[in-house]
Amino acid sequence: MDLTKIRKSLEAIYLDYYDNLYTEYQLKFMLLQLFKQYDLTDSQWSELILEAQWKHATEEDYENKRRQLVEENKEDDE
Repeated sequence: MDLTKIRKSLEAIYLDYYDNLYTEYQLKFMLLQLFKQYDLTDSQWSELILEAQWKHATEEDYENKRRQLVEENKEDDE
């Protein structure tokens, strides 16, 4: 299993998706096809997906997402 190859494939898929070249359905289909090609645990796959999603995000995007997750966690704790 070549994690570098998987990372590059995921990054390319997400870049094209963010450029509006794919619909959400097409994105999910391509991710499923890639997932089926490799024998990864759910945890490994999740980490690779997160890396690919945030690879080209700006610091502002990342900070906004972090704040959003903190707020959601506060609501869940209440």
